[in-house]
Amino acid sequence: MRSPDSKLKVREGIMDGRRVSFFKGKHAVNSLLREPYKKNPKRPEIEDREAAEAKLFDLQKLGFFLRVDKQPKSKKVSLQPVQVFSPDAYYIWVYETHVWWSNLAGIGVLAVIFAGVMFPLWPAFMRQGVYYLSLAFLGLMGLFFGLALVRLLIWLGLKVGTGRGGWLFPNLFADCGVIESFIPTWG
Repeated sequence: MRSPDSKLKVREGIMDGRRVSFFKGKHAVNSLLREPYKKNPKRPEIEDREAAEAKLFDLQKLGFFLRVDKQPKSKKVSLQPVQVFSPDAYYIWVYETHVWWSNLAGIGVLAVIFAGVMFPLWPAFMRQGVYYLSLAFLGLMGLFFGLALVRLLIWLGLKVGTGRGGWLFPNLFADCGVIESFIPTWG
């Protein structure tokens, strides 16, 4: 049911300050009755809605998901004291997924910090490379600020001279991609 093939409608909610995935019972029943579930021979056969509800009841008894109450017009959910399966109720998944890339990112951050601390021990050619990279970055930032200043001066000159302003690269500060920032040239 956790695979995208099941087409289980899972939504994000908040329970006790934690982000959780929740779903409605009838959507879980429907996912067990769909064709992708039936194709896998390792899964138990489910013929009708009653058998699907019985299987979900068994899964709930095993602790795979818990019944919750969803507050109307809110993403907050709270645990319900009575844990009985009903197609009209909401449920959250109990297990936490292990995100390997977050562990990898944490190791990467530590490696970058460690490499930065060890900078004086780097070979001379690496230190010189970092120096040239920092100069290139500084030049790029200077070019960007210079372009922003030229845009401002053009706009100010047009505003004073003609009473109407015009922008060079009007999307320069817009929330868009790098290439889209320079299209159109004038606006």
